[in-house]
Amino acid sequence: MAKQDEQRLMVKIATLYYIEGLKQSEIAQSLTLSQSFVSRILNRSVKEGVVKISVVPPANVYPELEKAIEQTYNLPQAIVVDVPDQASPLQIKQAIGSAAAHYLETRLRNDELIGISSWSGTIRAMVDALHPLNSACKGVIQLLGGVGANGNVQATILTQNLAALLNCPAWLLPSQSIEHSVSDRQRLSANAEVAEVLSKFEQVDLAIVGIGDLEPSALLRNSGNYYDGRMLQTLAARGAVGDICLHYFDACGQPVLKAEEDPVIGMELAQVKQCPQVVGLAGGREKAQAIRGALLGGYIKVLIIDYPTARLLLTPQDSSQPVR
Repeated sequence: MAKQDEQRLMVKIATLYYIEGLKQSEIAQSLTLSQSFVSRILNRSVKEGVVKISVVPPANVYPELEKAIEQTYNLPQAIVVDVPDQASPLQIKQAIGSAAAHYLETRLRNDELIGISSWSGTIRAMVDALHPLNSACKGVIQLLGGVGANGNVQATILTQNLAALLNCPAWLLPSQSIEHSVSDRQRLSANAEVAEVLSKFEQVDLAIVGIGDLEPSALLRNSGNYYDGRMLQTLAARGAVGDICLHYFDACGQPVLKAEEDPVIGMELAQVKQCPQVVGLAGGREKAQAIRGALLGGYIKVLIIDYPTARLLLTPQDSSQPVR
């Protein structure tokens, strides 16, 4: 068959498929060809430039920015959500929470153990946006202690609500986030009920975590689960920029407290890094440095972030102007 004849047939098949909307089987029957031949010709039509497929993203979708973040931080997936430049903290939380709910609804797999770092307003927004799913998950596990002034209201019930939406068991962590001392943490961690939950951290398949900055959120302050001023000064002096499950890291993502100094009962940073899938929910310009540190530390596999803050992740740290 001459090349011109091949091209003529290729254009015919491509026109029937892409323009007229015929199925491959219908094209094969109409032209008396095998379906496998039609499939090969369609693949060639794209490779040889006879068919050019373009993706035209809507104005509120940012694939180029997502790709730039993924390449810059060696990140498997970034999801950038659209919010106004002057969006309120509530708007940012709701937008990220909605995107996280959609991610979970489309990504959820059978027999997975889901962990959540329960002290996060953005995770709460995700749970509020989630539709009930008849999943076959192993369960939802609380990754950070929640006993405190409002612990049961904020942390425990958030874990239970997510488990109810996924129609699966819940494992609650019956402890404070931060104990009074490392010896108190060690003592409580040896408690049978607490130890049972802690032992499951290594089995978590998908962890959904918030990324906090050095200053405790209003949610944490209201709970009583946060460090006192002296400890916050120590963390700042050591270069802490953010935390995951109240375990703090510096601008390069390295932990700033040794195990023998850390009184927190929650998923350790090393465990976060080893978890197969970690989804980080974080937004707001004030968290840009904390988010960057979490990415450089290799803790996050999927980042869900708002557009204005995402642009700052591509900003040289010594420059005030974002890279375009």
